[in-house]
Amino acid sequence: MVFHSLPFIFVFLPIVCAGFFLLARRSSQWALAWLLLASLAFYGSWDYRYLPVLLSSIFVNYLACRWILASSRFPRSWRLAVAITFNLLLLGFFKYANFFIVSLNDATGSTFPLVDILLPIGISFFTFTQIAVLVDACHGRIETIRFSHFCLFASYFPYIVAGPILRHQELLPQFADSRGFRLTAGNAALGLSIFIFGLGKKLLIADPLGATTWPLLAPDNPKLLQAWLGMLAYTLRLYFDFSGYSDMAIGVSRLLGFMIPINFNSPYKAVNVSDFWQRWHISLSQFLRNYLYVSLGGNRKGQLARYRNLMLTMLLGGLWHGASWTFVVWGGLHGLYLCIQHGWRSLRKTRSTQPSTASLAAGRVLTFLAVMVAWVFFRAPDLDSAMAVLAGMAGQNGVSPVTSLEWQGWCLLFAGAVIAFWMPNTNEIFLAADQKTEKGLTPSPPVRAGWAPGLRWGLAVGLVFALCLLNIDTARDFIYAQF
Repeated sequence: MVFHSLPFIFVFLPIVCAGFFLLARRSSQWALAWLLLASLAFYGSWDYRYLPVLLSSIFVNYLACRWILASSRFPRSWRLAVAITFNLLLLGFFKYANFFIVSLNDATGSTFPLVDILLPIGISFFTFTQIAVLVDACHGRIETIRFSHFCLFASYFPYIVAGPILRHQELLPQFADSRGFRLTAGNAALGLSIFIFGLGKKLLIADPLGATTWPLLAPDNPKLLQAWLGMLAYTLRLYFDFSGYSDMAIGVSRLLGFMIPINFNSPYKAVNVSDFWQRWHISLSQFLRNYLYVSLGGNRKGQLARYRNLMLTMLLGGLWHGASWTFVVWGGLHGLYLCIQHGWRSLRKTRSTQPSTASLAAGRVLTFLAVMVAWVFFRAPDLDSAMAVLAGMAGQNGVSPVTSLEWQGWCLLFAGAVIAFWMPNTNEIFLAADQKTEKGLTPSPPVRAGWAPGLRWGLAVGLVFALCLLNIDTARDFIYAQF
């Protein structure tokens, strides 16, 4: 079951909401138990064989959290290391076992057989979410945690497939506050509007862009224009697909009365690579910074240590996305970008730090081009395919007119670029007036379009929903569901 399906929209979601709010009138614990059962049913609908892995992970991590919080003769740091080792072994077995076997066979010429493994969907997300809880418990940020709340937090269905990676303080306090367990017109209107706009990103922009990408990059050796246009289509598609899912997750949660953090903030408007990672997959960026980069030492031991830690963090962040050397190269490229950026900043310390309009514009263009080049490896099934596309982008395969792109494709590329680079994003449209929206995440766009309940926005949301229903049969899977 996926968010962009008729069973979810017209069966699962209404039943879950109705049951939750009806049970909340009797008991908040019954309502949370209903939400837990719904989350497990949603996850099991992908494949019932995933459930034992998720449940085992939740149970062991809850015991590990209690163990870390309890008095013991073993140091907390030692107990945390044991708990994290369990999570990494679980993730490593299901996600990376065959990758390491193939790499070993290629390096040594051995013929070790591959393991027949069923990769649980979203395993990276629920594993990292629970690791964050364990680290916070070790550092004293958690005093106690209820088993029912922990189970729901780790399996919460809006985030379980493709994030965001939640921290305990972003959701667990809301489970303890039963005053929010009631349906309000404001939450319903805002939640449904955000969900439908996210659905529109997925069905009306991302999926058609996917159909545009493949003909352009289908040849083994794409020409110059085909390679650049194909990667532009993929770059836009990836953003609208993933941010569309994040919007739907935020919308569903808001409909239930819960608030989860935004995960995107117009990343292609970034003026440098650091800015990009503060806008793209924000929850993963924060996790890598807080729990990996800082733990490695950050920049506390000088510039060389900073560069080393940046590279290690981004290499591991790349490997987190998938068991392939293409993801490692993708992460390494972003690590290199960050090192170059910080090196350039250190050289310019004695010069004016106030950027001009021209330098900001140049930074946006350069950052976007660097990100697009890195996406070549993110998209490619192997390194040879990535190098073929890069050769095309460098003009090594020649230049020829683009004949495989119909006028609809050109219009879609133009519209996607305008929306990504110029128009206000979901946060600026729907959440700018929300007092709990984090400060600094909603810079003023060139075009203002603040949402408010009323006829005009009701018609706009209804039109988007109608168009989505007309295109729902052509929907593709979420790209990030595989991670």
